[in-house]
Amino acid sequence: MWTSERGQWALFRSSAGYLPVLKGDPPMAEVICDEELEELVVLRMLAAGVTVVADLGDCQAAS
Repeated sequence: MWTSERGQWALFRSSAGYLPVLKGDPPMAEVICDEELEELVVLRMLAAGVTVVADLGDCQAAS
């Protein structure tokens, strides 16, 4: 999902951990209900250098 369009994805960092976000207007969070799968996806996104943001405003699509 995120590997073919890596530049369109970010990881939102909060006190609860990381949440994959599809950049856009508005940004769309990708909730993964399986905790093990979520951890694996986040780790791979981090290893691939996906942008990490602390403010969802940084995930707005460029106009």
